[in-house]
Amino acid sequence: MLTRCLAALAVAVLVGDAAQAQELKTVKIGVVNLSTDVAFYIAEKRGYFKAEGLKADFAYFDSGAKMIVPLGTGALDTGGGATSAGFYNAVDRGIELRIVADKGMSVDGYDYKALVVRKDLVDSGAFKSLADLKGKKVAVVAQGAADESVLHQALLKGGLQDADIERVYIPFSQQLVALQNKGIDAAIAGEPDITQMLRVGVAARFAGLSTFYAHEAAQVLYSGKFSQDKPTGVKFLKAYLRAVRDYDRALQNGKLAGPGSDEIIAMLGEMTGAKDLTIFRDAVPPYMEPNGAVSMTNLQTDLDYFKELGLVKKDLTLARVVDRTFAEAAVAELGGPYKK
Repeated sequence: MLTRCLAALAVAVLVGDAAQAQELKTVKIGVVNLSTDVAFYIAEKRGYFKAEGLKADFAYFDSGAKMIVPLGTGALDTGGGATSAGFYNAVDRGIELRIVADKGMSVDGYDYKALVVRKDLVDSGAFKSLADLKGKKVAVVAQGAADESVLHQALLKGGLQDADIERVYIPFSQQLVALQNKGIDAAIAGEPDITQMLRVGVAARFAGLSTFYAHEAAQVLYSGKFSQDKPTGVKFLKAYLRAVRDYDRALQNGKLAGPGSDEIIAMLGEMTGAKDLTIFRDAVPPYMEPNGAVSMTNLQTDLDYFKELGLVKKDLTLARVVDRTFAEAAVAELGGPYKK
């Protein structure tokens, strides 16, 4: 009798688990496994997606730009990356995409992106100010990337124009070697690559972005199809913002050193495959806006620059791509705006 009861109980548990699994709605999330993706993983690991009836299905891409087509077709529901000329042109071609929340900022105290300069140039005194970018070979990650606008702002701050430098396009992963070989003089780089450059001794962190252009480096994007499902879109951001707030509480004195930081650093290691977790302790982490608010000023400045270069049509506006209602609704459901 006891055996039959236990068997019946086991079956009931299995059926219950199966029913719950069927009730969870799968959300396909595009990631590039950079530090700005960590809130997605926190939300999954800590059960925040599950609490909203969602299940994360992560798809890895080697660049945010490669998410645009699958987001446009609905093969991806959501993802994150920096805006670019390609992003805006996709929207202009009729691909439905929405910017719905912040996903990482380089701000005072948390400048996870910076202008790095070859260490020998800084040590010798040949590079002392942004004006010394003149005549230098400077790398950004890709043509039409938001970092092109970032570099433009650095040049303006130094009293220079685009024509005063030689601009080259080198992926983040290859910038360290390019600096080591003296193939470039400087770069707009991001963490944890910057910390690795400092450890190797090939570059100096010359200026964090906030010193010349505090910049929102990444945003959460929704496909057109996913954005039509308002309740699910709000639930997703509700879970995501819970994770962002956990992350922000782990920030302390410009590092991941606050409450819960050990667990988050372990997640970063798992996410990126990094074996040496001290890189995340030493690196400057990004700041994430706890209410999901996007920087309209940054987005407009970057878009205007793309238009100036002729990379994007003049008539395209942010109103076509930014939808703040998802974050606003999620914040309301979380009890209102959060301040650390």
